[in-house]
Amino acid sequence: MGDPRLSDAEVLAYRRDGFVVVKNLVPEPVTLDALVAIDGLLCARDPHLARSERSTVRQEIHGKICDLAARDRAALASVYDAIRKVAPFWAMVGGEELVSAVRQLLSSESPGVIFRGCGIRLDLPGEDKWRSAWHQEYHSQMSSVRGVTAWFGLVPVTTQMGPVELLPGSHERGVLPVRCPDPMNVGKNYTETFVLDDVDDLLTRYTRASTETEVGDVVFLDFLTVHQSGHNRDPLRSRVTCQARYFDMLEKEAVDHGWTGGWQEGGDFRKRHPEKVVAGSDSPARSPPESRREG
Repeated sequence: MGDPRLSDAEVLAYRRDGFVVVKNLVPEPVTLDALVAIDGLLCARDPHLARSERSTVRQEIHGKICDLAARDRAALASVYDAIRKVAPFWAMVGGEELVSAVRQLLSSESPGVIFRGCGIRLDLPGEDKWRSAWHQEYHSQMSSVRGVTAWFGLVPVTTQMGPVELLPGSHERGVLPVRCPDPMNVGKNYTETFVLDDVDDLLTRYTRASTETEVGDVVFLDFLTVHQSGHNRDPLRSRVTCQARYFDMLEKEAVDHGWTGGWQEGGDFRKRHPEKVVAGSDSPARSPPESRREG
């Protein structure tokens, strides 16, 4: 099935735990290309900032993000929404390193990219407002239950910076019931679209896992693995991470629904899975914040 990128042990760990951490998978030069592109957008929106040298951009990007946040939060929001459009990001998403690994994990020669579900996050020090609480990817993405997310940093992500937290083995529970306060993301805050119904029970059944990652390391997680964003408690560094989402295009559900996905593509979880919606869980969406924050 193509050029194998993952070992048998890594694939087995993914099947067992619902996630696997693959070391040094994404080439360092292309991650640096993405940071250089992001640096250019930050400087374009803030005349106080000057472009960094390629050799120093990975260290200097943190201060620039924080400086722009302090001076002009709306400008930073526009950068946040634009960075998913930089070409080096899509070079990674479509690169053979990630795609070959996804083929192995999905056991499929036909992986598709959920392009509206791919993006780059800038999580500021100490800011929890935009964190994603415990959730499954499937509720928002819905292209197929046979889906996998590739989560990786453009900077090293230390424990203090808040790596993604996961509940190993939770994918075996299938699609979990949810409350739906804003299932179509009318309020433009995707962190509040769905809420798992009984998180306390999940946290008693499963042990949390998280790991520091270096640039190039990738956390692959099943669409049904329960996980949440970490808390960035580093006083000086932003967590700059990529999320690329893939699915098996030949899986029956994907075919039956014409390869449409979640709310980003107009898909309504309530209509596709009414049996998984907690009764009386809807509430009016709130006014849009300064950024779309679509993941």
